[in-house]
Amino acid sequence: MRLPNGDEVTAPTPVWGLDIQCEKGTNLSYGPWADRQREQLFLFFFPQDYQTMKVFIFIASVPGEIRQVQQFDVRLNILAEATVDILFSKLIMRDGKQENQTNAVHMNVQRGSYFEMTLPWTVSDDGYVTKINGQFLHVDASSSLNYRNLLEAETLDYRVNVHYPSVWNHHQTWDLEFNGCKATYHFLYAHKEFFQDMIEDWSSRVPPDLLHFVPYSWNFIIRMQEFELITLANGYNWVDCEHQANAHIAFCGELFDLRFTLPFTDFLPETVLLKFIIVGENVDLSLFLPPTNTSSNIITALSRNARLIEKEDRPKHSFSSEKWRKFCKLSSGWVDCWHVPELQLSISYTYHPVPPVGPSPQANVSTPEKEELLLSPIRAPHRKKSPMEIIKNLTPEQFDPTSVTADCINVDLRITKPSEIKLYGSVLRMFINLKDCTEQYPPCPTVALDRLIFEMNKRYSETQLQVVVSPLILTTSDDPNHQRLSAHQHLHTGFLMLSGLQMRGDAMFSAEERSLDEETLEYAWLVELTVGTLSGKLTTPQLQNIITALEAFVFTVEDAENSLRHPRPYLYCYHGTPQPQCPQTTSEHFCPTTDTIKYKMVRASLDGISLNLVESGTILCFQMQELLSDPLIGMEAAHNFGTIVKDHNYALTSHTHANIRLLHKQRFFESVVGPLVELFSTTNDIKTKSCALVAIASLLPWLTHIVLNAHIQKLLPVLLQGLYTSDFSKIGEVSINLERHDARCGSETRLSTLTTLASLLKQNASPAERHTSTLISFLMPLTTYHPLTVGVKALECLAALVTLPVSVILPYRNEVSFFTAEEV
Repeated sequence: MRLPNGDEVTAPTPVWGLDIQCEKGTNLSYGPWADRQREQLFLFFFPQDYQTMKVFIFIASVPGEIRQVQQFDVRLNILAEATVDILFSKLIMRDGKQENQTNAVHMNVQRGSYFEMTLPWTVSDDGYVTKINGQFLHVDASSSLNYRNLLEAETLDYRVNVHYPSVWNHHQTWDLEFNGCKATYHFLYAHKEFFQDMIEDWSSRVPPDLLHFVPYSWNFIIRMQEFELITLANGYNWVDCEHQANAHIAFCGELFDLRFTLPFTDFLPETVLLKFIIVGENVDLSLFLPPTNTSSNIITALSRNARLIEKEDRPKHSFSSEKWRKFCKLSSGWVDCWHVPELQLSISYTYHPVPPVGPSPQANVSTPEKEELLLSPIRAPHRKKSPMEIIKNLTPEQFDPTSVTADCINVDLRITKPSEIKLYGSVLRMFINLKDCTEQYPPCPTVALDRLIFEMNKRYSETQLQVVVSPLILTTSDDPNHQRLSAHQHLHTGFLMLSGLQMRGDAMFSAEERSLDEETLEYAWLVELTVGTLSGKLTTPQLQNIITALEAFVFTVEDAENSLRHPRPYLYCYHGTPQPQCPQTTSEHFCPTTDTIKYKMVRASLDGISLNLVESGTILCFQMQELLSDPLIGMEAAHNFGTIVKDHNYALTSHTHANIRLLHKQRFFESVVGPLVELFSTTNDIKTKSCALVAIASLLPWLTHIVLNAHIQKLLPVLLQGLYTSDFSKIGEVSINLERHDARCGSETRLSTLTTLASLLKQNASPAERHTSTLISFLMPLTTYHPLTVGVKALECLAALVTLPVSVILPYRNEVSFFTAEEV
């Protein structure tokens, strides 16, 4: 039709649709069963002809001809409060019989919610697209579990686009997008099985068949603006459904974006690759302890009264409270622990799908020998064993699980922008703010680090872990009320710096005497901790501030009085059976658990310590290996190791207000003996080796025999080196003149060593049995040494060796007699 102005006007296509208005008392129910009925109706009215669809050619409307309809529109409007139920069922065993148990997701939606669907009636060159979209307003969803909380949202938009190609068995694409605003989602571990049961009930129960196979992909986008993801954090996965006295951990933020694809593009593929990408912006980790938890008031007080500072010593406000919160309100006792401006989590999962139980696919039938398999579906039905029933009858000797390729999961978490953590006993990440309780106390110690890397490689027989921490700096400040002179203002802020930290763990598993449906047995756990150099400068109040914060941290970590009891009243032994039921259990003892017999080894190394405790005009410096290696003061430092553990009448006593704890000598010796022996054994510098020897010898006279006996095997080779110290002594393969750099070294070290050695040999000479030859050859010349005290102690050591078995001592009779005759 042409208008007078020359424009052409085409008549609009006819509108074919269905509008539904739902008023009060509306209840909509849907689920797997209803969806199967819909599918049957579609197949009845629109049977599949397995032909390529013809492309629709649009022809302009001609007067007198029937206009062509292009699509069918369905719109459902909810004009009042309504309920939506998604119903599904699962098989359960009850009284020895299988029954269907109905589960449901129940949703309440408000006025203004709607649903739209567009069904195309025309086909383009690339097929056609079915569109579904809608919106739920003020949705409140719950599950049929005892803990009913599931989802609350101000708005929930959904959009589904299904692209069907013109060829029936070409690749289909399903795009599903969900957008929520001001949403609160409650997650339980039980939801995993809950939704898995829904998916299994909704999925096809027809065995795979290549003749009817259609490839397709599901693309999911789940986006939430202003969200709360809440989970329970009770011990042993307890859930209090009656009184709701549960501990919670929540992730709250401005944006949550989850994208993943489920590819069903190959027929019975060997592997399927799934990729999940999660992006979050301005995310907070929040913690809630119920009022029944005795640590609740402690955590709340720490959060409320914390004094935080920035790197430049400027006061810092706590995390912003001007955020949307519905469930995780700070006024309700929630505490923010971690703030991340931006994070990205990538998960790549390659798994090997297992075909459902049923007859073999017809595509595999290619020879007459497989006729039995081909005819099996139309013969009398018989129950096929499930894979789990077959596995239970197999042992690792009959089938080696390592012979098949393992699934692979790669998890990559990246935090690219600076983030902050408040450490409440369990949270440790980039920036750590430990807390005290009132504004009169000094600011919180702060730890800053650039990078933290965690890696895990889990296999069937082994799991490897690695944690790498970049150099970190801890800063702490004095009490703001404490005033210093202008010359000492640099002491206002103290620091500790750790050059690096690396932790490696290796867990080993075995499948011996375990069926394939049982978990493998963890029989060893090996840990290696490599710590760099710890250096720093602190005043004693700053050190006390750090210790107080650590004590509060350890207290909230242990929290023994709030721990819950395990729901299982018994333990499993290493055979995988309850201890009381194990045949190896006797009336005297239970069969041991895995943790009891597990081999555990921890190896730690520290590169060095350089810690300065300073105050106005005073400095106390702890430099262990560095000082002993100093050519000027190394020997003086070695002699003063014993000063810390010796008994004093004028210093380091309770009368001089020193804080002396039980077993302080033993603890100090245990902490330094290992590094000193290692320094003595590994260094190639002769002076450093002699300083390490003197340091060990200065400690020995002030320790009890019980402590020394525990290290006799480690100390004896070092003590033997100390016996041969003289004006020109031999340490290893090199001769040095000890008297030249310290005149006291020879006689004092030798006397201290002999005194300790004589005391140890009198208590128990058996550890020295394999060193008898060396001891006798060293001790005999020392019996004539001056001063006389050295000779007396050498004779006491020889007398103690007489207690050894005759077969050990007798071969040295001639050597001792010959030496005695020469001296006479």
